[in-house]
Amino acid sequence: MKKILLASASKVFLQRNSILLIRKQLQLFIAVSGAESLKLHEENDFDLILSDMELEDMSGCALCTLVRSGEHSRDVPVILISHNTPANVQRVEQSGASKLLLKPIDPAKLLWTIGSFIDVELGRSQRVKLSERVLCKEQNLEYFCSSHDISNSGILLETEVQPDIGSRINIQFTLPDSSRIEAEGKVIRCINGPKWRKRYGVKFIDLPASCHSAINNYVVSMATSRSSTQNINSDDSYSRPLQQKLHTYSVSLTS
Repeated sequence: MKKILLASASKVFLQRNSILLIRKQLQLFIAVSGAESLKLHEENDFDLILSDMELEDMSGCALCTLVRSGEHSRDVPVILISHNTPANVQRVEQSGASKLLLKPIDPAKLLWTIGSFIDVELGRSQRVKLSERVLCKEQNLEYFCSSHDISNSGILLETEVQPDIGSRINIQFTLPDSSRIEAEGKVIRCINGPKWRKRYGVKFIDLPASCHSAINNYVVSMATSRSSTQNINSDDSYSRPLQQKLHTYSVSLTS
């Protein structure tokens, strides 16, 4: 079970983000100060630290710098959350943080970001639009087709060729940000497309870490943009007040 530290001097920050992470396969720890955070990290060796910029005794950047100075904690992912000001952004960059997320926090993006660092899928597998030319290789057959949409777990292809359900294919394409993707996949479904074309769902198999990260970043950016304009995938529980008192000891979260 992955262990996450959530640190902030703000009760609202702790309440909202605790609610967001509830019912996930995580072990969540709460801290309100940098000193408390460092003590808990020394005792528990966290898989990830999520910190607000404002702590009771220091900034999130100072906490990150202290974590990075530890001999056994230099590689732990540290995500800092801050308001979008030039001074804060510069301080975060200098602190050695793994990622900066800007307020107001988008729940879906936060879940995807945490999941990408600890290799756990926390959010639903969202599908977003992707219209790119894709090269498919199946045994001695090569052909080009087009992509319809994509998620962290697979891609929907539109093609005149009819691969067999259950067959394995190699797919190669480039994301809009120029990230090159090459992956193995298994054809798991077929649906009717426009005119004579068919759409085939391909599930990724042993997706390389670099490709997984690139696809995740694309899905998050597209889903976040779509959510902000269409107000989709909102988490109602995220805005509800927490009914239980937050403690600074370990809280085991199960789905």
